[in-house]
Amino acid sequence: MNFKRLLYTDLGRIILSIILGLGLATLFRKICTDKSCLRFNGPIISDLEGKIYKHGDKCYKYSANTDKCDTTKKQVDLMSTETEDM
Repeated sequence: MNFKRLLYTDLGRIILSIILGLGLATLFRKICTDKSCLRFNGPIISDLEGKIYKHGDKCYKYSANTDKCDTTKKQVDLMSTETEDM
């Protein structure tokens, strides 16, 4: 009867609590379907283009450059500029 020993010892209660906690966590976790969980937050590029920014003692000018995609990495299609509330 190792199950009774698991219930009545301090270590057994801790282990059982962890197992039950993980089980409950899997019931209430967020499930993503399709693109509903992907969210890309960042500034609008046209607002940054050509402006000069100071960081510390240095000034930086932002310019957008295109680059070839790496075929070994996963590509994600971006949605239109409409934002969805999640």
